[in-house]
Amino acid sequence: MKNIILILFTFLFFTQTSDAQWIKQFSPNHDLRDIEFINRYTGWACGDNHIYKTIDGGISWNEQSHPDAYLIQQIFPVNENVVYAVGWWNFMKTTNGGENWSAFFNGSTGQGLPVLEGLHFINENTGWLVGNVVAMKTTNGGISFVDSMRVEAIAQDVYFKDSLNGIFCGYSGDFKKTTNGGKTWNRIHILSPGPLYDFYRLSVFNDSIVWLGSRPVYKSTDFGNTWDSISSYPFTVFGDYIYNIDFSSALTGYACGASLNLFKTTDGGYNWIPQQTTQFFPGLNLGMYAYNDSVVWSCGRKRIINTLTGGLASINNSNYSQPISFKLNQNYPNPFNPETTIEYYLKGKGFVSLIIYDALGNEITTLINEIKREGSYTVKWNGENYTSGIYLYKLKVDNFQETKKMLLIK
Repeated sequence: MKNIILILFTFLFFTQTSDAQWIKQFSPNHDLRDIEFINRYTGWACGDNHIYKTIDGGISWNEQSHPDAYLIQQIFPVNENVVYAVGWWNFMKTTNGGENWSAFFNGSTGQGLPVLEGLHFINENTGWLVGNVVAMKTTNGGISFVDSMRVEAIAQDVYFKDSLNGIFCGYSGDFKKTTNGGKTWNRIHILSPGPLYDFYRLSVFNDSIVWLGSRPVYKSTDFGNTWDSISSYPFTVFGDYIYNIDFSSALTGYACGASLNLFKTTDGGYNWIPQQTTQFFPGLNLGMYAYNDSVVWSCGRKRIINTLTGGLASINNSNYSQPISFKLNQNYPNPFNPETTIEYYLKGKGFVSLIIYDALGNEITTLINEIKREGSYTVKWNGENYTSGIYLYKLKVDNFQETKKMLLIK
């Protein structure tokens, strides 16, 4: 049966446009933030308040019923039956492959619950959750938690190679390591004086080589003790960034991020090849999973895409298109207290307005309302006089507009 599925999928792949090394598998009406597989055919994708599962390599995706959750950020399958997922104010688990999910805690507006961003389990019972000033460990499958519970960081992703040694990355160049199972975390300085880039995801190969996704490429060969800045991505829009990175071997890896950016390396991260994905919806690629050097999935804004051939090995300049003309980046840090930075890019001169709204859509302040020339801009917003909660910020430039969410936590 699996052979028939593979033949069908290969046929569908090669009937796409002749230069399409990546194909679109699925188009939900919302964003997806993470995608993980337990084998060649069985995987899960999550984002917003949705979880999907495939058992045929992504040919079909079926939504799974689960407790209500505001924003599911990451999913982690331990095996075909036991899967965990975390997000803002929620943590849930299934023991039957997703037929039934149960929530250990969840809430749509916070209610004092932690804002969780990442998780990693080394077996069915032992795992770690990280997020906004929190890192906690369970040894009984999520029933209870021990150790740090609070760390001075906004952690985004976490990885443990055994019960004692783990690492996590986060905003403002934050990278921490533990050698006692998470009882204490020690910061390791990666960045030299200069911009503090946010680290959203990390990739580990053979429990020793670690890469961090950001604007530059950072690599460690000793599980995070020492670091080198080895290269930069060939961005075509100033101010773009990488959100997710995944290596299938010591040499081959993939990275994805803003403005349709999706890149491949075959030399361990020193050089990156842009992938042709401009036939898909504009916007973020957030999730990345490389089953091997050739079979890879990425998810993001209203899509799951896949390659069976390892994507493009070189770039054809006559076919490669630049990203969208105007762009609004996600604020950083996010969540924040009390100040955050908003970046936007203008392809040409225009009348620009940047407005902050509360969760009900009421305008509370205008940050920009003037004509500006082409270029990249940053503006800070201080929420000291506002209450904790979700806020919206909207960029308008002539006929272009884009809105994003941000979270103020005091």
